[in-house]
Parts: sequence; structure tokens; C-alpha cells
Amino acid sequence: MAFYTNQPSGDAMRNDNTSKPEPIASAPAWLRGIPGLKIVFAIILLFGQPPCAAADDSAQTLHRAWETLLDDLALAEDTLVLSEHYPPPASSRVLADGYRYLLAHLNREIEMLIRADPRFPEFFRSMDMLRKWTGENPDTLYLKAPIDASGYYEVTIAGANSDEWRTGGSAAAGPKAPRLAIFQTITRVPGYSGELAEMGNCENQTLDAIDGFSLRPDSEGHYTILIGAERPGGYTGNFLYSRKELICEATGQTTVVDAGLLAVREVFSDWDNELPLDLDIRRLDAVGHNRPPLDADQLAAIMTTLGTRVRNQIRFWNLLMAFPMEINDDRNGDGVRALPVNGINQPAPPFTAGGVAGAGQIYAAGIFELEDDEALVISMKTLKEPYYVGFQLNNLWMEGPDQQNYVSSLSGAQNPALSDGSRYYIIAAKDPGVRGWVDTTGLRKGFHAMRFVFSEAPDAGQLPALEARVVKLDQLRNVLPANYPTVSKTEREKEIAARQQHIKMRWRNY
Repeated sequence: MAFYTNQPSGDAMRNDNTSKPEPIASAPAWLRGIPGLKIVFAIILLFGQPPCAAADDSAQTLHRAWETLLDDLALAEDTLVLSEHYPPPASSRVLADGYRYLLAHLNREIEMLIRADPRFPEFFRSMDMLRKWTGENPDTLYLKAPIDASGYYEVTIAGANSDEWRTGGSAAAGPKAPRLAIFQTITRVPGYSGELAEMGNCENQTLDAIDGFSLRPDSEGHYTILIGAERPGGYTGNFLYSRKELICEATGQTTVVDAGLLAVREVFSDWDNELPLDLDIRRLDAVGHNRPPLDADQLAAIMTTLGTRVRNQIRFWNLLMAFPMEINDDRNGDGVRALPVNGINQPAPPFTAGGVAGAGQIYAAGIFELEDDEALVISMKTLKEPYYVGFQLNNLWMEGPDQQNYVSSLSGAQNPALSDGSRYYIIAAKDPGVRGWVDTTGLRKGFHAMRFVFSEAPDAGQLPALEARVVKLDQLRNVLPANYPTVSKTEREKEIAARQQHIKMRWRNY
């Protein structure tokens, strides 16, 4: 893996000469005409500043923080366009996606910095139809809650039929829980340094994880997870550690690490029947307490942090795409692209998520570069059917294109295996009228990714075998099996209508 760290620091990147002069406090116009004003000022000199002086100090503090935020957002814009930050080559679509991407990062960071409090935790959407980043899985509902190791947290989980978690098969028709649920205690999400070096220094780690296969329900089919630095004596229920001694493979050092977040993935395959879980999290020693309002200094600290976090996040994922993933060229000079162009890697554990990828997931990926009359056909054959399989596209900012209004992703249930256990995925700009089509939404270049989860770890020989080839759309039927399922225009519209309904329901956008 190549790292690129010879970049300007955050301080070097800021142009302090752009700050505006501080506003000068003065008496309002209606007061300046009062004859007794001299007496008021004399009293102030004798007895100290009036109460409004503290307000003036707060105003100055907040104004300086606001100007810092504006300066940093200008630098965040640089990460979309300046070559030193390795943004994707500009086009109208790429730039429009990029500016929306910046606003989405800003939206997410505002919510987390202002609302997230480990004493009063709640679940936040770390990704949704606005906030897309890190090559998110379109099948997944991503949630995060702030925690720390100084207290114990209780998570309660309720939902529809979760028999699939215990059987590893398929439940009867009707409402059911997501195909998979994963709960992880992690240090933090990757990207806040703005440099790839953080991927090698163990800043981003998973301390502990539990999923639907290992969660134990109560007598009513509900679940409870206790989170803490130590398992209480005699406690035998579901438990996640928030403090752990971990070895950093890069340095060989052993350190005690505290978690900063509980990360939750609810992974959907059967979008027609699977329903989101009902979750609650509470810190046991803060239930019923008041959360103090933010004061001026706290809000100023948030504003002075906000722009830097947005800028660094965009820069980090740009660098990751350019170097470890080699989206544009061979960066490390070994003659092989990390992601093959119009090809696909074979399944393997993740190498780009900085230690906080979905526990137990296996990945495969490649790059697509296609003309309007071409299709990239990816075939999947396996001796052991995965418990979950998903396929998606991503744009050059590492976002999944709109999965609500386009068939830009496919779960295992949406693209079921043929009788011989094989699957086909057809990436193309135009609908070829067959099952397995993945719509580029107009993107000529991007990358595609697959995720696999097995209820029991497979042997190496049981992992799916993947092949890819480019064909002209008018020759597509020649490379597909005989009697391959077709999809009419009306059936495609129904497919998209079902996706639209599910996404609104999943994210509770009523």
C-alpha cells in the first residue's frame, strides 16, 4: 500500500491574512443621546464592567470562530479542485457531485459536533441519501452513537422476525428483521487527519463486535447489549468492550484503547420485507439527568473544528482513491493497479477501511470505464451460497450513486442465483432488458464493489470466483446463459418503485 504524506499541514494551508477586522462594540444610537451617559460611564469605571461586557466577550469569541469556519470552508473547497489534494478529473457531473459531497460532509459534521454527547447518547445517521461517503453499502442503514469508557451503556434492540440470524437460512414470507445486524465499538471513523498515514498507525480500530449470528435474545425475541470497560461480575448477557488492550500491527506496540463510538450496520437484502430495527441507547449513570446547553466557548470550539474536519475528510478519501486504490493510474510502480480497470479482484478482507470496516465482511472491487454502447459483465460462481451478497457502484468521490431512483446496486435477493448457483451483474448506461442490470446513472467512470458475509467462515476454495469482461450491448445475449431472465420496461418501473418505497421506509423519510 502506498502512502503519500508530504503535504502542507493544516496551519500552512490556512491564510490568516484573510480574516476580517473584529467588530467594535459601541452604545446603541438611542443611548448615545442621553445626557446622563457620562454618569453611567463613571459608575462603570468605579464598580467594574456591566453585565453586557461578558456578552461582548462572547460575541467576539463567536465571531472569530465563525470567521475561522468560513476560512476553513474555503480551504475545503480547494480539496475539490486543486491538484495537490488529488481530486478526480473535473467534469460538470464530477464537480456537481463534489460540491454536493462537501455540503453533505458539513451537514453530517454539524449534527455530530452539536448533538453527539457520550453522556446523553443517541443514534445518528452517519450515512443516508444525502450523506454518502467511504464507499457506503446501499443495502445498509448506518448508525453511530457516541460512547466513552467511563460509563456503562445499555442498548435495546427490537424488530420483526429475526429467525434468519439463528438459522442462517431464509425466514417465512412476511415482515422480518434486516438480513444482518452488526454492532461494533470503534475508536473513531477514518479521515480526520487528512493524511493516509493514519491508516498505518492504528488510530482507527475496532475494539469489539457482535452480530446477529451471535446475539442471544430474551424470551420475547428482543435483544440487549451492555457496553463497558469491564464485564460486570456474573453478567452473562450480550456484551461489548469499550476499553481493550490491542496490538498495533504497524508498530508492534500494545496499548490500551478506548472506544469513542458504537457503530451499527443494519444490512438489507430482501428490500420488500425487511424492516429496520427499533433501537435505544442510554448511559446508565446519566438517565434522567439534564444535558447542559452549549455555552459560547463550546460553540466556538465546534465552529473552529468544523471546517477543518470537513476539509480533512474530503482530502483523506481523495488520497485513498488516488493511491491505495489507484483509481487513475499505477501509483506505486509495481505494474499492477490495485483495482483492475474493467475487471474485478477476487474476494478478500478489506484493506482500506482503517480497521473499522464491517466485522466479518469480505470484499471485491474493480474500476469501470465504459462507453454508452458497452457493458461490463461480471459473473459470480460459488460452491457455497453467501448468507449475504451485495453489489454496488461508486462515483469518483467514493459515494454510491442514487440507489433510491436507479437500480445502481443489487442485493442477493434482488439478483438471485440461477439454478447452477451463478449470478451475473451487467454494468451499463442503458437498460439491456435483463436481470442483473446495474445502472451507471450516467457515470462513465467509477468503481464497483461486492460484499460477502457467510454465517460460518468458508474455506478459501468456497469463496466466490469472479470474472469480468467488456462487451458491446448488442452482443450481450451472446455472453449470458441461454434463457437468461429478461425484464420488461413495466417490470423495471415496478422494480424502481419498490426501491423508492423501501429507501423512504428504511431512513424513515415519511
